[in-house]
Amino acid sequence: MAKGVDIELAPLGEDHVRARITWSEQDVGGGKLVIEVTVKSMKTRPKTDDQLKSDATALAVRFARAFADTIEN
Repeated sequence: MAKGVDIELAPLGEDHVRARITWSEQDVGGGKLVIEVTVKSMKTRPKTDDQLKSDATALAVRFARAFADTIEN
């Protein structure tokens, strides 16, 4: 996997979506962080796939920064 963030969305029935977020730091020999998040969809205000990916990206960046801080300290 190349350096960066990869997001896979998978429906889990009518009301839920699972986002699998993979954060990779280096192309070869680097660290990788994988987070799976299950989210309940809001029926009154459903989000588009682009909005879900944007939310998942923001969450991945927060986790990656927190993960990097624990490694540096």
